[in-house]
Amino acid sequence: MSEGAPSARLNALSLSRCVPVLVTAELTRRCPLSCLHCYLPETRGRAARPPELPTAEWKRILSGLAAAGGLYLVFTGGEPLLRPDLAELCRHAGELRFDVRVFSTGHGLTPELAAELKEAGVSAFEMSFYGSPAVHDRVTGVRGAFARSLAAARLLKMKGVAVKMKTPLMTLNAGQAGRLKRLAALEGFSISFDLSIAPGNDGDGAALGYRLSGAALRRAVRQVYGGAKGPEKTPEEGFQEGFICGAGRNVCAVGPSGELYPCLQLPVKLGNLARRSFPALWRDSAWLERWRGLSGKDLRGCAGCKDAGYCGLCPGLNLLETGDPLKPPPRTCEAASVLRAAAGK
Repeated sequence: MSEGAPSARLNALSLSRCVPVLVTAELTRRCPLSCLHCYLPETRGRAARPPELPTAEWKRILSGLAAAGGLYLVFTGGEPLLRPDLAELCRHAGELRFDVRVFSTGHGLTPELAAELKEAGVSAFEMSFYGSPAVHDRVTGVRGAFARSLAAARLLKMKGVAVKMKTPLMTLNAGQAGRLKRLAALEGFSISFDLSIAPGNDGDGAALGYRLSGAALRRAVRQVYGGAKGPEKTPEEGFQEGFICGAGRNVCAVGPSGELYPCLQLPVKLGNLARRSFPALWRDSAWLERWRGLSGKDLRGCAGCKDAGYCGLCPGLNLLETGDPLKPPPRTCEAASVLRAAAGK
């Protein structure tokens, strides 16, 4: 991406001024699925679901986030379709000039609701697909889950809502990437793949056993990326910038009960928006002040890394796995090395 592109200029400006242009709103932890790799302890039966904010409170919070500079809004869960007010919240967000996307399983979508969401201005749905119907249903723990998600995706596309398929690659669906790329092309959906599997937000590491490594990881990268493009940043630039990631700078997240986080993947509670205003929490948080003072040079063992341009380092995943947001686990380094090798660099 050119440094002169509007999106690049917006990103640079919002990072330097800590304007939360990207907001993730986690409406619920309820979900009809029980995915084996899910990072939410609630969906795996390890924790009780938190209470959920009512519609009016969500509207107030969204208005405050828009006033603070929010431009892009993701409604997620759990399953946001389980909220009967989803279309109403999307409509309110649209009136606030947010670009609205929904992360969903598609379960519970009806033709009437799909039409409402399109009318409310939802620009896209992003939905997880894991492979063949049998593989998908095994991963999600629900028979018929693949058929319901695909039916919902087709319904959304028919109503004029863009659909993106998202697939984490792991031992449970190794070898399924080609099938899913063909499905996306056939249906007119976009698709992306992810090599990251997160620990549970409660620290449970069971899902890490599903990560691809070694030869399996190399095969998956070849199947998905082939001759991957070169890095957007040179290795020398990769960890020398004045920030580590956008969390707590131009990204923030809000949990079901109003908890404010730097990012959904960095589960550090900054305060609750049901009790304090966003500007107060965003401005006065001691944690954010320390975090914003760090740079890529503070990452443990990353300086001068030749794989920097391919690294998917995430401070949130670092924190959950190593206890330190600045310390990447070995698996992150392995994936970056495999991606660089696949690109022939």
